[in-house]
Amino acid sequence: MMRRLVTFAALALALAASPASAAPAPCSAPPSAVVEPPPPREEAILGRPTVRSVPAKPRGIIYLFHGSGGSEAFAGRLHTRRVLGPLVAAGYGFAAAPSLDRTDVRRWRVDSLDPSLNPDVAYMLDLHRALVARGEISATTPVFTMGMSNGGAFANLFAAAARAQGLPVVAVANYMGPFPVAMRGDPAALAPTLTVLGQTDGLVSASQIAEVAAALNGRGARIEVHVAPERRVCATDLVLAASGPGEPERLLAQLTKLGVLDAAGARTVFLNDPVIDRADMAALGQAMAPLGAPARDVLNELLIAWGAHQMRSDFGARQHEFFEAALAARK
Repeated sequence: MMRRLVTFAALALALAASPASAAPAPCSAPPSAVVEPPPPREEAILGRPTVRSVPAKPRGIIYLFHGSGGSEAFAGRLHTRRVLGPLVAAGYGFAAAPSLDRTDVRRWRVDSLDPSLNPDVAYMLDLHRALVARGEISATTPVFTMGMSNGGAFANLFAAAARAQGLPVVAVANYMGPFPVAMRGDPAALAPTLTVLGQTDGLVSASQIAEVAAALNGRGARIEVHVAPERRVCATDLVLAASGPGEPERLLAQLTKLGVLDAAGARTVFLNDPVIDRADMAALGQAMAPLGAPARDVLNELLIAWGAHQMRSDFGARQHEFFEAALAARK
């Protein structure tokens, strides 16, 4: 059933992805309330800071991987928490650590599955063994990976590397990350993977990643791809950035006044660009300054609504279903 589902999803990809110049999709529904995951435990393990929340006898352990420039704090970001909340409530645990590279780039190594060549793979395998040794998980606890951007790429790569080392990897959630060449050798051996891309993502190419996913599916992989379209922005899109009643509507009016949106909520910036790239995102961040304290959160919600490069939680329910189906399929 899992293989059939993802195959049909890959075949339908061309219908799901529409040109960036097309009219934006309607407003989103108001974000649903979710159970917040408990505050994670912070601890240095094997030389790297980690955050984790692992219940007694977890149904699975989710390893989280930040994007370029990030850290283990990825676990505490708003949309990450919104994805994790229902999973934690269902009995999953999670753990996050930073990449070895802590320069300005701060990226995971995605060039090799071999732990003797890739210190990030080696560390994550050691972290897993440490959690087993402490009794927080067992050697048979199902393993899941989840990441954003470069972290999405590493979620793909580490899942393949961990499977090759005998870990019980069950499924992957990849938000806007590529499939590294190093993990494409045996597509049939890859764990079922949920991939979420953005229609106007200018940092990674949604079309190229989707093409690679389709090619891997043709060789036996089980990858379900979703391309988030651009939609016009309404007050409901700003609820998570708002501080109280009436605030979403006020923020929406300010965005219109700033010239970022028109009266119908369609964006009025970067219209000559096929995608929203890093320079566009920086310019938009500067334009948000008059909003004051909510500016960063509003920026993130705009990028999500526009299908740009940003962690999002509107596919969280699908990820939960995907992980549950993968878990049931292995029993």
